[in-house]
Amino acid sequence: MRGLGTMRSFRAILILSAWALAAPSLAQEADRPGSPAKDAATIEACLKGKETSAQRRTCIGRVSGPCQETPDGSSTVGMMACFDREHTVWDTLLNRAYREAMAGFDEAGKADLKGVQQTWLKFRAQACAWPGRVYPGGTIGGPLSAECIMDQTALRALDLMTIRDSLEQR
Repeated sequence: MRGLGTMRSFRAILILSAWALAAPSLAQEADRPGSPAKDAATIEACLKGKETSAQRRTCIGRVSGPCQETPDGSSTVGMMACFDREHTVWDTLLNRAYREAMAGFDEAGKADLKGVQQTWLKFRAQACAWPGRVYPGGTIGGPLSAECIMDQTALRALDLMTIRDSLEQR
């Protein structure tokens, strides 16, 4: 029995040591350019205080634009990575606004919003497939599709924020 306790203590020491070694790099992650935390902070800071959809739309491209101006962001793969970085932030904001909007509806409203969201997902998939059809086998198709997905996700997130805000005001 004593061996099992020693083994648990040893495992606990290993786990704590791993966390202690990882903590500085995790803290630096939030400050590093291009980190998910920094990207989210950039867009959320832009959205702060903006109440209308038109004002909020100015925040689209705040991460992907500067990213593409870097040496790593100027290639086809780099452009796609830049759009994906920003898409990740907008997708998180979209999901948050969706949950918050859903909380403000009765059961019939929730069913309607869920149906609209499912239709929107199909729309986005079809709308953003066009570059592959226009430029089959071309290198520009990937970045154009990635940009479309980012833009459409951002626009839908903003729509859901407007719905959420309207529900909060009634």
